[in-house]
Parts: sequence; C-alpha cells; structure tokens
Amino acid sequence: MTTRPSEESCTTVVIGRDAEIERLAAVASRTAAGHGAVVLVQGEPGVGKTSLLDAVRVRCVAMGLHIRLGAAREQQQTVPFAALLSWLDVDHDTDTPAADPILDHIEAWCATGPLALIMDDVHWADRSSVSVLQRLCARIRDLPLLLLLGARPQPQDSAFAALSAELVARRATLIRLGGLADAAAAKLVSQIVCAAPGPRLLREVAGASGNPRYITELVVALLREQAITTVADTAEITEAVAGQRPSTTLAQAISRRLDFLPRRTWNVLAAAAALGPVVDVPELASVLNRPLLDVWGVVSDAMVTGLLELVDSEVIFRHELVRRVVSDQLPATVRGRLLRRTGEVLQASNAPIERIAHYLAVADYELDHASIDWLVAVADELAFRAPELAVRLLRRATTAAEADNPQLIRLYIGALLRSGRSAEAEAEVRGALSTRPEFRDDIEMRWLLAQACQARGRMADAVEVVETALRTMDLEVEAAGRFQGMYAVHSLFLERFDVAEWAGRKAISLGKSSADPRSMGYGLTAVGALRYTRGDLAEALELSTRIPIVSTDGSGPDQFDPYALRAHCLIELDRLTDAEDVLEQAIAHNRRSHGVYLSSNLVAKARLYLLDGRWDDAVAECSVSTGAPDVLGYSTVARAMAALIGIHRGTFLPDVDSIPIPDDLAGSTGYAHLHLWAQALAHEAHGHPDLALKLLVDAHQRLADGLAAATLYYIFPDIARLAADLGDRDAALSVAAGANELAARQPTASRSGTALLCRGLVERDSDSLLAAAQAFRRSGRPFYEAQAHENAAVLLAAQGRDLDARRSLDSAIGIYSRLGASWDTARTDARLRRYGLRRGVRGRRNRPKSGWAALTDTERKVAALVAEGCSNSGIAAQMFLSRRTVQSHVSKILGKLELRSRREIPASVPHT
Repeated sequence: MTTRPSEESCTTVVIGRDAEIERLAAVASRTAAGHGAVVLVQGEPGVGKTSLLDAVRVRCVAMGLHIRLGAAREQQQTVPFAALLSWLDVDHDTDTPAADPILDHIEAWCATGPLALIMDDVHWADRSSVSVLQRLCARIRDLPLLLLLGARPQPQDSAFAALSAELVARRATLIRLGGLADAAAAKLVSQIVCAAPGPRLLREVAGASGNPRYITELVVALLREQAITTVADTAEITEAVAGQRPSTTLAQAISRRLDFLPRRTWNVLAAAAALGPVVDVPELASVLNRPLLDVWGVVSDAMVTGLLELVDSEVIFRHELVRRVVSDQLPATVRGRLLRRTGEVLQASNAPIERIAHYLAVADYELDHASIDWLVAVADELAFRAPELAVRLLRRATTAAEADNPQLIRLYIGALLRSGRSAEAEAEVRGALSTRPEFRDDIEMRWLLAQACQARGRMADAVEVVETALRTMDLEVEAAGRFQGMYAVHSLFLERFDVAEWAGRKAISLGKSSADPRSMGYGLTAVGALRYTRGDLAEALELSTRIPIVSTDGSGPDQFDPYALRAHCLIELDRLTDAEDVLEQAIAHNRRSHGVYLSSNLVAKARLYLLDGRWDDAVAECSVSTGAPDVLGYSTVARAMAALIGIHRGTFLPDVDSIPIPDDLAGSTGYAHLHLWAQALAHEAHGHPDLALKLLVDAHQRLADGLAAATLYYIFPDIARLAADLGDRDAALSVAAGANELAARQPTASRSGTALLCRGLVERDSDSLLAAAQAFRRSGRPFYEAQAHENAAVLLAAQGRDLDARRSLDSAIGIYSRLGASWDTARTDARLRRYGLRRGVRGRRNRPKSGWAALTDTERKVAALVAEGCSNSGIAAQMFLSRRTVQSHVSKILGKLELRSRREIPASVPHT
C-alpha cells in the first residue's frame, strides 16, 4: 500500500544539537552559582540558532534563572538602542533611552537573582546597543548574568565586528553552528515525513548542506507537490519526479510553494516583503492606496497559510528567506518606486523621521527635489537621533545629479562629525575648500574644519584654522563670537592663558550682543576653566552653572561639553555627590554626541572615586576609559591612576620605567602630575624615598602654573611626609607655602586640610595634623584623613605620647584597611616601629575558605542586609559603596557559602 504523509502530521524539534545544549547548560549552571558569562552562538540563517537559544532558555528556567528575551531587527539598525529595548518594556517612539539607565535596569534585575539575557540576531543591532553590550561585557564577571547572543558569522557591520572581536579577546564562549551531520539531517527529514527517508530523498536533501530551515522548506515543498510517497515505512521521491529535477534549490521550492496564492495576495505580500520583515498593515494600506480591511484580509489569509505569523503583537514573515524570495519577485524598478512611495506616505503622515529616512536610504533610486528638501529640513535632528542613517542618506543626496546644494555638503560633514567619523569629515571639508570655489570664503565650512581638527585631538591645528578665520574673513557678530570662543578654549588647552582670557571674554561679550548660545558657551567654559585652574573655585562654579543654560540646544556637530567644568568644580569644592551626578550627565551627553570629551569625564569620575575611597570603582572607570575613544590622551592618565591604586594596595609594584609615559596631548597635560606621582611612589616602594621626593618636588615646581595646577595639591601630603622623614626642610617649607596659598584662595575642607597637614609636619605640631584629619573627614577624602592620622601618630610617638599615638595609629590603619591600602599600612608600621610602637594582631588569622567564618566583616554586613531584604542599591547607599562593588561582594558571599542565589542567603545568616 502506498501512502503520502501529511506535512502537518509531525512537528520539528531541536535535532543534532545535544552537545551544544549541554555546553550552554553548563555555562548557565555556573551563572546560577553567581558567575557571569558571555556566549556567542554563530551560524548562517536557518541553521538553528533560534531553536538552540530557545532550548537553552528552557534549561535556564529549570535552573532558576530569570529570563529576558530580545532580538535585533534589520529595519531598526539605525534607531539608537532599538535592540536593547527588546529587553525592556519601553517604546522607542516615545521614550529616549540612554546607556547608563539601561545598564542600571540590568544591574537591578541581577540584584533579584541570576539572570539570562538572550538576544537573537544581534548582528542587526544598532551601534548604540552594541556599545552598551560592550560595556556590559566588561562588567559581566561582577554580575550573576548569562549574556547569550545569537548572530550570523562574518557580520559586515563594523560595530558588531568590534563586539565580536572583544568577545574573542575576553575568551567568551563561542559556539559556531554548522550544518547538521548526515545522521541528524536524516532524522529531521524522518520527523517531517514520519518515515525513514530513502536514498533519493536524502540526495535531494544533501543540497541543503545540513541547514535545518532549508531542509524543512525543501521537504515541505516536495510534500505539497505530492513528490514524496511512502512505501513500507520508507519515504522516497518518485523516480519520475527525481528524473525531472536534477537539482532543487530552496528559492525554487519556496517560489513553487507560493504558486497557489491568489494574485491579490501575491501582490500585497510582495509589497510587504519589499518593505521589511514586519508588516505594518495600516502603513501598507496607505502605501498601496487600498482599503485597510482589504489589506488586513490578505494578511490574515497569509497568516493562515503560515507565511506570516503574529509575534509580540507584530505581524512578521515566518522566515527571512521566504521574505527575500518574495521580495525578489518584484522587478528592481518596482521595488524602488514602492520604497519611494512609502517614504512619501510617511512624510505626509508625520511619521518618525528615522523611519522615513530608512525608506529613503534603502530605496535604489536618485533622491528627488522633494526628498532632498525634506532631508535638509530635518538633517540636524536626524544626525542627532540617528547619525549613521543621516550620514548614509546625506551621502546619497550630495551625489544626486540635481543636488548641487552647498548646504547638503555642510550637513553631510556635520553628520560625519556627529557619528564620530572625524577623519572623514576633515577630508571632506578640506576637499571642498580646495576644489570648490563657492566654499573658499565659506564661514561655516571653516567652522566645521576647526571642529574636525578638535575632534581628532589636534588643538594646535584647530587654533590655526580659527586664527586664520578671525584674521582674514569678514565675520558677522555671531560667527565672530563662535570663533573667539573656540579660540579661547583651545588656547587654554595649549596653556596660552592670557590669550584664552581675552578671547573668552570677547566671546561672552559677542555672544550676549548676538544672543548666540554657542559663543557664550565656549567663552564661559574658557574663562571658567581658567578660574578653576588658578584655584578660584567659587567664581569658576558660578560661570559653569551658566553654561548648560545657553549651549545645550541638542543640535549641531559642536564638540562641546556643557557639564564637565561644573563637575570638576564640584569635586574640588568637596561636593562629591553632586559632582558624580553631573559627571553622569556629562558622560551621557558625550556618548550621545560622540563627544571628544567622553574619556575626560570617565577619568574625572575615576578621580572622584579615588578621592572618596571607592577604589574598586575607580579602577573600573579607569578600565572603561582606556577602552573608550580617546584623542586627547586620557587613556595614559587612566593607566597612571590605576597604577597609583595598585601601588597603594601592594598589588602593583612596577619598575618605574613601566609606568605609562604621558604625551603632549591636552589630557596628559592637565594631569601631568599623576605619572610623576606614580613614579615617585614606585621609587619609594623600591626603597628610594630620596628619588621619590626629588620627582615630586620637581613636579610641584614645573606644573604649578599650568593646567595641572588645579589638582597638583593632591601630591602635597606625600611631599610633606617624605620631606619630614628625610629632613629636607626647603622642600617642606615650599610645599607648605603652596598649600597655604591655595587654601587662602579657596578655603575648602580638603585644601585647608592639606595646608594644616603640611604646616603640622613643618612645625612638628600634632594638633595641626589632627585638625587636618578632621578637615579631610569633612571633605569626604578618607585616604588623606588616614595620612594625617599616620603623620600625627609618628609625631606623637616621637614625643613619647604613646596613648595618643596609638589612637591616631588605630585610626590610620582602620582607614587603610577599609581601602585595602596594604602598602600604606606596612609603611605606617615601619615608621612607628622606630619608636617601639607596634600594633596588636587584628582580625582573624587563617580564615577558612568556605562557610560563614570565611566571610570578611564587610561581606557579613552585606549578607545581613541582603537577609533583611535590601536591594543592592539600598545596600550601596547604606554602606557608601557602589552597586558594582556590592554585587561583587554578593558574588563572593555566594561562592564562600556555596549558594546558587541571593535568595538563599537569609537562611545562611546566623541568628543572634
């Protein structure tokens, strides 16, 4: 008896992927125990990535992991953060997401227990989402998080290529899915036809190269054509059919499968396929100029046939390959007109400009005058919201035959700057200035050239461009104000302070008279930064508060940071919490605008954490800074700061010559003392305090009148201590005078504390040193407070006041211990040992490796707060730690107590 099985009679399951599933399950198990991991699953379309991810999701749920599912989409590649929004309950049309809040969401999810974030088709992810994924990968070890990504191999998008390379560098788990083995392919065919496949059928299937989707589509097409029969439990292609079909491609199979569709359904589906994977029925009806219900009827019929399906309230093509085959049935000219028509319809309906621009960009036709006029009108906003899409569309517009429009050239260059392509921007503007006569006296093009030079970190070149414009061009008041403002800021970076003062005040004046926010913004920044550098913090802060009001209109390609100066002033005024909030704004602003000052703000944040004792967070920010785009030399500063912390903690005692050497860029100039400071401490750690003092004294003398002057006093306590120990009274008096002058200019608690410490060591006055400790406590700088107590203990011990000395010693060692400053603890012990003063043994010796007794005091406090139901954010607030540090403590607690989830911690806390 001969029978033909029904194609709907069997369902397909994950076949031939047992090894991959078990490998991923093992990684998920480690995440359930608190160890973060990243896995990238790569494979061609249809090879089974999605099915594998779904199978692993089931295993993750069984292990107690929370799950967040998401997927990137091709049509949203130019929409910032679109891929990440698939994890969040956020509508990107109505909300404006940012990287840091998204990361905060993820950390908050992790605080409730181990989490699996799964994203399919990450190769389609927009650049903003990829950037956040890169930052998330850097934090993964501190979170109970499994980041599971599915992607196609060899992506063309450079942003995802960079993420892929980073995953390889971090030795993330990489699973490459190839085609199914012959046995697994045969099993898949068997499940579809509900019988053992015969040799002719297997030969036909072999053309699919083991791709499960291709195999399925091919076999289903053969079933529909009644080309497969089953005899004695063996399914085979009939000899007649096989002889007529020497090779059946999948595209042919899909095309034949669509032959049964009515012509009206075919036409609508072809149009929908050309517009993208998601079928927006009202939009499609408008584009085709057909009644909405008619189009919905066609879409409903296609859903019944399985060509379309409903996923998360959206109608999509069931297979991307099906969509492409359907779309390819339309002639190229028809597809181009359809896309043009779609752009026109969306313009008329005031749709989001990103969607309109997407259709204009993908359509393969020359932009008409109407489209170009629309583009000119929205170009600045589009470049701000979706810079890559703006670049792509403006490039096409500038090459259109009828678009000899100088404004388009300017907008294109501005979009290049917005997207971070400063080298391309500079090449374009220089090419236009040298080859097109209409641009030779173009003021805006000179402005763009100066911006491009600045964006590449070439401040001297930017100054040359600005000076030429001011000297040779007939500038209106507004333009003159802008150029004077930029001249002032860049002169400041070049330490031409008199020029910066004059040009900054001129820019403010011209900005007021022309009501130009950019002129005033640049001018206020330059003059305020000068006041900050010279120590006049109150005036600098007042000037900085006026900057955001006049310069943050969200448009234009200016490389300008309206927040940084205020943040720096707040740090030096000991308002560290306020400063951290402003730095978050500055970092977010620079990430959105591809700002040149991103690395500067990350280093400033690390500096803040260095001062207030959050050294783990400081090291983390230094790491992020070294990985951020940097044309101003801040990565060297970040490495020097990390080296400083490593030396204090005794985990990094390098050769002096191995400490990163600063260059002559603006970032290194403004923090020139950090490299010398790290070198000096390295000398001291290697037993050469005389060399250390010489380096620091030289730094004080050379840098006191430059950009580094604002924070140069950070090294004063070490100069004073070394000078006192070595008997170098000249050095001690010099640094004490510098500290007194700085405190007189702005008597903050930290600067007053520095002056008291230096004076106390010069005059051997323990009361001054104890007063310095109290001032540093008020300023929120625990390390400096410990230094003051250390010096007081030494002086008191030398005076024979052992009880008072021990009290100061205990205070110093207590702070050093909390910071993990083991090198400073050892130095303090050595200094006091000369006077016969020794510490008693503190803390437990031979601490167990596991169990409650293995926990440090800090870990016990964290565990107790977890048991009380506090979130990581709440614990961080109570213990003055960062959320990342708290999460690190929680992970260590889970490991020592051999627990899988923070939900198990309360039962392990001893009841007293």
